[in-house]
Amino acid sequence: MKQGNRLPHQQFDIVAKDPFYVFPEDMLRFLMDRLDFEFIEHVDSTLTTVEVRHMDILIKVLLEGQPVLIHCEIQTDDSRQPDMVRRNVGYLGRCYEKYGLPIYSFVLYLRSTAGQKDPGGYFQNVPGHRFIVEYQVIRLNEVDGEPILAAQQPGLMPFTPLMKPPAGMSGLEWTAHCAEVTQSLSVDAGVRNNLLVELWVMSGLAHERPALLTFIPEDIVNESSVYQMIIERGVEQGIEQGIEQGRQLGIEQGIEQGTEQGIEQGKQLGEKESTIAHILAILDVRFDVSTAPALTSLLEAIDDLQQLRHLFDEALAVEHLENFLHALQTARPGA
Repeated sequence: MKQGNRLPHQQFDIVAKDPFYVFPEDMLRFLMDRLDFEFIEHVDSTLTTVEVRHMDILIKVLLEGQPVLIHCEIQTDDSRQPDMVRRNVGYLGRCYEKYGLPIYSFVLYLRSTAGQKDPGGYFQNVPGHRFIVEYQVIRLNEVDGEPILAAQQPGLMPFTPLMKPPAGMSGLEWTAHCAEVTQSLSVDAGVRNNLLVELWVMSGLAHERPALLTFIPEDIVNESSVYQMIIERGVEQGIEQGIEQGRQLGIEQGIEQGTEQGIEQGKQLGEKESTIAHILAILDVRFDVSTAPALTSLLEAIDDLQQLRHLFDEALAVEHLENFLHALQTARPGA
């Protein structure tokens, strides 16, 4: 497993959110600690003001016959700038403005050191101007893991290594036990392998990953669709960082040359890389494929910014990926 020890920073975000979509009932039972609800649907969590904000998880359920929203923010570490209280108060206000439904809000902290000072809300007790926003704080290291594991709810399995182990059991022994129980689940083999990979990733918050591969086979990790998604997301993140570094380098080189021409060349280099990245991102989203491996070199061969801007417009408008490939072939040098 070549990339197993250097997964992208987004790994925990990807893995922690996935069970909410694959096993929403499991996660809702855990958050609310009740069974008298009916899952309806996942709700668009995009909140638009001057800039776009995304809540982590937003689900509509029927609770006591009434539709309500279940909101959950997943935090690996403490939120800073703004802190979680200010951030969540903003989310909940915008969410109520958009949907007008009761909101049950939770913040789920993954790392054992996170969320220790989260008060679970904001309380302004000024007569005539009282303002109270409450949400439930769940710190996984404070949750008894044994009854959760015994219930064998698939969606919760990836989180169990971060929970409190039974008395007398070390953290690594507990993680191995969690993996064994997950391997015994009566679910589809592909689902089970994804759960094992998600458990393996989450365990990295508490243990060194090489130690974990003794009970999670390497081939299961490499062949998992979740693992591939994590790697692809990391590649995308690396491309974005590379573009920004390239843009900055181009401008710095222009400044060092001390000429307006050099600065302009640097800006053009940055614009070219940025345009290419946006083209690839649009195609990936619209046609649900990873286009970077096949198209990056073809797009980079085009130095005419006007042609690249035209291809950007094509990426937004074409009905089929084949139509874009035809437009790209036409725009390539020497075509």
